[in-house]
Amino acid sequence: MKLTVTDRAYQKIMAHVPLNSKLLLSFDDGVGPFSKVGVCSLDTAFDIIAVDPDANVPDYDQALLSNKGSWAYKGYSKIYLNDNMKLDVKNNQLILSGDSGVLDSEVDIQDLTGQKV
Repeated sequence: MKLTVTDRAYQKIMAHVPLNSKLLLSFDDGVGPFSKVGVCSLDTAFDIIAVDPDANVPDYDQALLSNKGSWAYKGYSKIYLNDNMKLDVKNNQLILSGDSGVLDSEVDIQDLTGQKV
């Protein structure tokens, strides 16, 4: 599984998070300290979460390779992802798409660096 992050998307992300952050592609399912919705939600939503490089994030137990480094994700959320994905910007929104089409048309960015997790 791989993620291609366009230069525009990477610039948008890096405008909101510190350069040395650990990046998480977080499936927002109500599990873990970063989720804001529950599993009963009808939407499939992803967030990009920046945490400190040494942050303990045991829910994020898998690595996703990208052209912009390795990102962590919840292993069980793989069923909502595609083998070939792209993160891009359209209408000033981050869009996550894959072989099956658009996975999330409004990916949020959260900077949680400096916070205890």
